[in-house]
Amino acid sequence: MNYLARVVTFCCITFLLASCSTASRWTAKWEETVIDGPWVAPGVHAREFSRSYYAGLMATSDATDTVWTTAKGGRRNMSRILDAVERHLKQLGYFDRLPESQSGYDGYIQRLAPFKFHVVAINPTVVLMVPHDFGNPKGNRSTRDIVGSQPKQSRGSKYMINYIEYGTKLPYHPDILWFSPDLGTSPMPLTRRTSSEQEIIHKRIRLVTKGEGDAWITHRN
Repeated sequence: MNYLARVVTFCCITFLLASCSTASRWTAKWEETVIDGPWVAPGVHAREFSRSYYAGLMATSDATDTVWTTAKGGRRNMSRILDAVERHLKQLGYFDRLPESQSGYDGYIQRLAPFKFHVVAINPTVVLMVPHDFGNPKGNRSTRDIVGSQPKQSRGSKYMINYIEYGTKLPYHPDILWFSPDLGTSPMPLTRRTSSEQEIIHKRIRLVTKGEGDAWITHRN
């Protein structure tokens, strides 16, 4: 087989494998994972669906797509929502003000924020920040020692070793903050109504957090 024939054969095989991979993606079955989904409308939680599929010869594992449902039955890619959260904080210069850790991602030294981040609503996306002392991000401590095991409802971050969690329940702290990439807001305190109730009031959303024991429970009105 001459050189040209080998090239043509290689291209054909590559095309066929790529086609099989693509077909596998679109024929993969969506399966629901029962979660405490973020609010998508008053009284309506997002539902979560995922599908796994063959990602190609160069991949070390199957690829997975995860979506959240909207109030009108549509679907939004979870990763894109969480990417927007990180991108918004980066544009605000938030990560530049944080101490560096000993971990990195794609050449970037990840930081440690003194908060736990919780996506409590989408359409628009709202994130609550719960103050938390993780200690020194350096020294003889692994990332797991610093931020703990990854919570079930969470994803890692490109820019910090903190996880980005999601759901309507979060740890109690009297001084939580909120921000929204969709609304273009920077982290700010909630409006305090009582010692056990705070709220976010915006023309596009109203969220109320109520203290119950050692947790805040959010409600969308």
